[in-house]
Amino acid sequence: MKMYNIMQAKEIPNRDKPVWLRIGKAFEKEDGKLRMKLDVLPLPNKEGDVWLNLFEDDGGRKDEGFKPSGYDAPGGDTQPASGFDDDIRF
Repeated sequence: MKMYNIMQAKEIPNRDKPVWLRIGKAFEKEDGKLRMKLDVLPLPNKEGDVWLNLFEDDGGRKDEGFKPSGYDAPGGDTQPASGFDDDIRF
């Protein structure tokens, strides 16, 4: 089974090239069919189109998955970053 990274280009102001974001994984089965798992919803560009690219996964990047902003996880820890108020009641 082949594995691919699903990537989306994000245009950044004052930058010549886009930043490539990995937003999911795709798997190609022996019969040629693709299955995809998105970690986030892709955003449309200014024309309203969503363009995604598949790049073959070479295994060189550790699969960290999606982490919400506000969490810093240098060693895989998912504790909230400092500066957040823990007394908020839900």
